[in-house]
Amino acid sequence: MYKIEYEIKLNDSGRPCIDLPVDYENQPEDRFFALEMSRYILQRTHSRMTAPPYDQNTIDMMDISIRLLGQVGDEIAKLLYEQMESMGEISMTVNNRYHIKVNSIEERDALPEKVILYDGKIFNRIEGLKVYVQSYDEYTFLPVYKIYELKDGIGNENWVEVIKIDNEF
Repeated sequence: MYKIEYEIKLNDSGRPCIDLPVDYENQPEDRFFALEMSRYILQRTHSRMTAPPYDQNTIDMMDISIRLLGQVGDEIAKLLYEQMESMGEISMTVNNRYHIKVNSIEERDALPEKVILYDGKIFNRIEGLKVYVQSYDEYTFLPVYKIYELKDGIGNENWVEVIKIDNEF
């Protein structure tokens, strides 16, 4: 989950403004968020604009602004998607204990074939994908942790238990 911390302060003219922490690192995800929020707000405002009280030129300029923000946002979205895909591919090549964490066998089995978004990474259901599953023992009702890996195919029948963890701690 991405998080932007900010405060609303007053600038030198006394106008409220956004103030980011001194140690803030400019991230592409933050720019994407700002563009998408701006576009959303403009679209909502534009949908309620009528002439009068607004003149047609103002309405047209708002429409142009919305389309410009949409085009820039689409470009950043493409870059973010490629980055998330690369991060998933890198995660698959290193020897991670698991790639995805789910809360049940049903969640594991419901993972789609393509574009599994987890922890800022995109995975595909391919051989070698490892999923950490927390389930509960049917007799003791205590949590049971297992890691499954896809072997010899990508169907639900191809999940093979590779590790059982008796105690998470």
